Amino acid sequence: MKLMEEYKPDQYLFLGDMAGYYYYQNKCIELLKTLSNLISIKGNHDDLFLKSISDGKLLKKLDNRYGKSYSMLKNNITDLSLEYLNNMQDYEKNNIYEAYHGSPNNYYLEYIYPDNKDLALGDSHAPYMFLGHTHYLMNKYINGVRVINPGSIGQPRDLNKPSFSVIDTTDGKVEFVRYTYNKKELVNNILLNNDKSYLTTILQRK
Repeated sequence: MKLMEEYKPDQYLFLGDMAGYYYYQNKCIELLKTLSNLISIKGNHDDLFLKSISDGKLLKKLDNRYGKSYSMLKNNITDLSLEYLNNMQDYEKNNIYEAYHGSPNNYYLEYIYPDNKDLALGDSHAPYMFLGHTHYLMNKYINGVRVINPGSIGQPRDLNKPSFSVIDTTDGKVEFVRYTYNKKELVNNILLNNDKSYLTTILQRK
């Protein structure tokens, strides 16, 4: 966030998946809430977590598949975090951009990868479209719309470094910012929680 703030953006856009995988959601949400002009789009894991609060079978299924973060968040969630998750938007549309976690065809679940071909993105009339979900950087034109995925600040899957993007919609400049952080504490917490080996493997791969 300190690195992002150096760019002095007019708006921040979070593209989803605050819930799921790891353990610091309350702290992350506290940080996000300090930002002005923040728009938060709901991801599939956010949607699943909210449903699991009242569905014990779903909660157990999610923990078995993705790790213990779902039940840990349910047991420790603050009022601020619950309010934030409940108020996340399914999408954002304006004259400059559209934003979805998955795609305009399926807000939560469709994966749009950089090498996908023959894509149909609906009747978008905005010059930009921002997507999340894949954890892969993307900057390409699809049917005349510039489609951008900033990658992931929490669990990058294209390279071993997290990323975000900075977009200047006046001149069309798109910058992808890669950075490093000390993953040792997070890896140690995963091991202490005896959690899924996948959660450490994906952080440590080269």
